[in-house]
Parts: sequence; C-alpha cells; structure tokens
Amino acid sequence: MPDARFIRLFLWWKNGTGRTDIDLSAAFFDADFVFKQTVAYYNLKDFGGCHSGDITDAPDGASEFIDLDVDALVDRGIRYVVTSINSYTTQPYCDLPECFAGWMARTDTASGEVFEPRTVFDRVDIASDTIICLPFVMDLQERRTIWADLGLTSSPRWNNVGNNLSGVSLMLRALVHTPRPDLATLFDLHVRARGERVASPEQANAVFAPEQGITPFDTDLIRSQFL
Repeated sequence: MPDARFIRLFLWWKNGTGRTDIDLSAAFFDADFVFKQTVAYYNLKDFGGCHSGDITDAPDGASEFIDLDVDALVDRGIRYVVTSINSYTTQPYCDLPECFAGWMARTDTASGEVFEPRTVFDRVDIASDTIICLPFVMDLQERRTIWADLGLTSSPRWNNVGNNLSGVSLMLRALVHTPRPDLATLFDLHVRARGERVASPEQANAVFAPEQGITPFDTDLIRSQFL
C-alpha cells in the first residue's frame, strides 16, 4: 500500500439480463480478528469509512465507492479491512457483462474527480459463478494488501456482508495465517515443473525479472497463469 491517508474502494458493474444490484461493503476487524463495524448500504458512515450510497440498478453501468480514512481507522483500533462484494439480486457475476473492483490512493477525498484513473492502484475483474466475493484485504498495520480472490456460493439470506460475518472472520484469519510463497519461489517451481533455467534472457522463452519480461507488477497475468 502507498503512503496515502485515504483509500477509495470502488466497484463497477452493468446489468445482465435484468435489474442487477451489486453492493460494495467494507468490514473492519481488529488485530485479534474481532469484528468491529461495517460500512455498507445499510450503514453509510462509521469508524473512518464513508459509503457513496446504494445503487440498485445499472442498465448503463454504475459505481459504488467507499472512502477509508486510514489514520482514523487505525486510531479506532482497526487493523484489517475486508472488501466484500455481494450480489443483492442473486445473479452470479459470471452472468454480468462487466463487473470489477479495486482501490485508489488519494491524498484528499474532496480533490479531483470521484474516479481518477491515475490514482487507481489496482483492480480485479469479478467473474466467478458466485454471489459473494472477497477480492482483497487491507492490513493497515503493515500497510499491505492481501489478495483473497475468494468467491462464495450462498443462500439468498446471506446476500449482504452483515449476514455473513462469521464466515468472513474465519476466512480473514485463514488468509492472514496461511503461508504463501514469494514470487521467486513461485516462478522457480514453475521452471522446475515446466521447463529449464537458461544462462541469459536471450535464450529464454519467458523472463521473470524486476524490470523486464514478467515483472512483479504484472499481477493479472501472474494470478491467471501462475497461481
């Protein structure tokens, strides 16, 4: 995460075959994974988070946003922010023509456009055959983003984050405590399983390096082909 006081979460979607209501929510947990509060369509402002408002139909596309005041959240004892995306009208994301989410780093929530492409730090397409998605978690203490990429099947009564907090808390704990390989280890495993290491980039069919070939910033490519 960059050294910015404000984070703006965003969600964009477009109707499928009928009216589609997708909801963006943020659930706040302390360092012991104890739930503290949610900012969502039913609780628009709390604990340093502020929701843009509930959009219930998107024939031409629609967006929802949540502004996070990182300093205010940390002062209230919040360590983890879990981003949750819920299909209120229960259409799976794979049936929608467009649905993606991400976050922007902002120095001031009142400056610039609501959606400024240059401030987008990352985004992820939501296309799973589910109605609940947890794309990423923010660790405010270590200033890092944990990619979750979790899609959950569920019953209609669980179509908002407030009705699914026990599951969210368990998955958060698992995400934080599950060991993951770093990129060097991941790419080394692929080399061993699928090819052989060569002496120079000129001899290679694929290059993994900080500034050429596949770099650590090619997150969409890494997630789709190497995880």
